[in-house]
Amino acid sequence: MAWTLIIADIHGNIDALNAVLKSVGRFDNVIVLGDLVDYGPAPGEVIDTVKSLGGVVVRGNHDHAVAYGVDCRCGQELHELSVWFRENVTMQLLSRTDREYLGKLPLKTSMTVYPDTNMVVVHGSPSNPLYGYLYHWLPDEEIKALLKVNIRLTLYPGNSRKNAQSPDSRSRHIKYVVHGHTHYQGLRIAKGTFLINPGSVGQPRDADPRAAYALVDFENSIITFGRVKYDVEKTLKRLNEFKIPEPYLIILKTLLVTGRLP
Repeated sequence: MAWTLIIADIHGNIDALNAVLKSVGRFDNVIVLGDLVDYGPAPGEVIDTVKSLGGVVVRGNHDHAVAYGVDCRCGQELHELSVWFRENVTMQLLSRTDREYLGKLPLKTSMTVYPDTNMVVVHGSPSNPLYGYLYHWLPDEEIKALLKVNIRLTLYPGNSRKNAQSPDSRSRHIKYVVHGHTHYQGLRIAKGTFLINPGSVGQPRDADPRAAYALVDFENSIITFGRVKYDVEKTLKRLNEFKIPEPYLIILKTLLVTGRLP
């Protein structure tokens, strides 16, 4: 078996990321689904750790906002907090090299994980990579619209080129879509396509504050979801150092402690 660790929405929370990596231990490949930064106290450390892991990394809406100085277009309930935090914390902590790295990440990656087994890797949705919310409980028609994508296939790291067919001769059916952005861990199977959302490492919002991840064996279609406790108090202590205005700090603390939006 070859296990791929899938993680998303780390949001500058190095304590949560380290806890996931320690808990999982050994894995063969890694996919990071964007939003490495914002909301958390250690965006640079997260970037350095993700770089050290290698694997496939795509750009999230918060990464995009930091890299290009644009709005992240997140939900209204967190928008003011997001803008303040990005301008007063994230941008102050990141180097120019960090911002350039985020800006060069691809918006989505399409590949073949095994012959005739195709996958799209994206932060939001295939049709709207940065901002599309692909909730796993959406009706079939909405899922279908969010899945529309023209795919150009490349080989997944570690696959044998000898055993792979040329892109022109492969089936174009997408078997896997791995995505983040919602901060909800879950699986949906729609029209023969597996939609895998590992949940959020650094800021879960599905009422479980533990750091979330997924482990997948693509060859055998084995999908395992995991959660791991981490030292939330350590993360909160680091956040307190930034003199975050009380309304915003309360929101962040509530999210980290309860896994729920206030």
